[in-house]
Amino acid sequence: MADKEVTQLEKMKIIGLFRKEGFTGEYDSFQRVSGTDREFFVVMSNEQGIKALFRASLMLNAVEFQYVLDDKHTFVTEDADAS
Repeated sequence: MADKEVTQLEKMKIIGLFRKEGFTGEYDSFQRVSGTDREFFVVMSNEQGIKALFRASLMLNAVEFQYVLDDKHTFVTEDADAS
């Protein structure tokens, strides 16, 4: 399930959750949480370019901050693994 792409409809629902919670910024990437088809990891950046990882649950209608992405915390995508 985690390797299945996030659909446009799912992205719109996730963005709706973020807006409902008052989050603003650029959505950099969406990835499914392994083992579920209703939870997602989302990387979002603010106007200063600071990126953060969030966990969004369409099942619970909730967004949960995970951590700020920096030198110690990075978000690896499948594209990065391919090179």
